[in-house]
Amino acid sequence: MGIFDIFKKKPKFIDGLFGELNYTTFQDSSKNFYDGQVIFQETLIGINIDADENGPTKEQKEFFEKLNKEYNEIKEKIILPFLRNELEDNLEDAGLNNFDDQFEFDGISIGRINNEKTNWSISFDSKPMRHYVSIDFEGMTPKHMTIDG
Repeated sequence: MGIFDIFKKKPKFIDGLFGELNYTTFQDSSKNFYDGQVIFQETLIGINIDADENGPTKEQKEFFEKLNKEYNEIKEKIILPFLRNELEDNLEDAGLNNFDDQFEFDGISIGRINNEKTNWSISFDSKPMRHYVSIDFEGMTPKHMTIDG
């Protein structure tokens, strides 16, 4: 890959669930991914999906649909307790009184699915902190949080 290869137009892929996606390839095909925009919880967000040239797998699509369907429960039982613990110093004045007003969806990344588990992440634009907050998961367990911006 030459230096000017980064300016080449990325191949497009049309998926029945995710719509139009860009496909990025690497010499190490295990790093190939798709990216685009998708509706999640009635909001247009960014999506990244680790997958080969055949596109997102059935399992990845089912996982995304499950996240969308069960998001409120996931938010209340997993995301909010994790954020309260991780951000207690950063949000001591504002708290997490109205999460949906304070945190705006930015994107979701879905890894390859092995043994019905995947590494995935969800990111938000945090209005009180004026930073992006990403939570990395293994299955449904939050493992790490990153604050940037």
